[in-house]
Amino acid sequence: MRNKFYWLLATIMVCGAIITGLTSCSDNDDNNSDNQKKVAVLLPDNARIARWGIDKANLEQAMAAYGFNATFYVAPETPEGADQQVEQLRTAIKDGVKYIVVTSIDYKKINESGLLEQNPDVKLVCHDRFIQDNPRIAYLSAADTKEVGRIQAQFLLSHFHASGKTSMTLEILEGPDTDVNAKNYYEGAMELLKKYIDSKQLIVKSGKTAYNDVKGDSWNVEDAKKAMKDRLASYGEGECPDMVLAAADNVSQGAIAALEEAGITEMPVITGQDNSAKSQDYIKNGKQTMTIDKNLKDMAYNTAMIVNSLISKSPVHTSQNISDVPAIFSKLTVMTKDSY
Repeated sequence: MRNKFYWLLATIMVCGAIITGLTSCSDNDDNNSDNQKKVAVLLPDNARIARWGIDKANLEQAMAAYGFNATFYVAPETPEGADQQVEQLRTAIKDGVKYIVVTSIDYKKINESGLLEQNPDVKLVCHDRFIQDNPRIAYLSAADTKEVGRIQAQFLLSHFHASGKTSMTLEILEGPDTDVNAKNYYEGAMELLKKYIDSKQLIVKSGKTAYNDVKGDSWNVEDAKKAMKDRLASYGEGECPDMVLAAADNVSQGAIAALEEAGITEMPVITGQDNSAKSQDYIKNGKQTMTIDKNLKDMAYNTAMIVNSLISKSPVHTSQNISDVPAIFSKLTVMTKDSY
């Protein structure tokens, strides 16, 4: 009887150890295993826009702070680079990564790939650029793009009102439709500018005011230069608009290059965003009038915080929504010559 008792006790202890071990392994797999902390980050390279190098460095720091095993991919901001980014997304998913951060080069190509619909367990966070028309986007970490446009427009209107003039000339330069942000900047700005344009208080000599007429071929400086040369064709020799609504620093730099090539020495009021090093120099030298700093370090940490919340299945506190996607926005700061 005693032997049977010890045999039963031993059996219970072994079974309990096995069950405990299985439970422990299951908990580990579901929570903080190395596999759970795998993150892929897909970005444009910094060949055309210098800020992407800054974003990459900030995101590397933020991901490391949370202890993520992050793999970074970059691709050029070209049609071929957009195709490459889709393949990078495919590779990350094939490698079993469930948490992916993307700054899209061409959001339409990501949508057309169907990769997110085919892999519903993947959680994708948009960094800076929103992927529109895709129900599989988990979160957005960015700046409020319409607010950027409104700030740029208000800056121009303040200059107009301070001038005491009854009318001033204006030209509009935007980014490409491969980037949803570009149209958002335009829409935000036109909320304030349209009535002034309609009333002829702001005169657009080129006649180009609709988004399809002012959108750029890319964010490349050379494409912005070409667009500004196109606008200058509506002005006399040695003349230029009083103000230029340039969506971003690359665009303002292209506009300045075209103006200088045309022999303009006194620059118009020119907006921008990104607070890039070159535009900082241009602002100090009186070539560009303003830019908007989007607090890229905070944006990167917001992105990493969102990923951490997804991994730990904890709530992300957001106060904004873009197309029903919850969003966290970084702080916007107007930078002028007095800021440096």
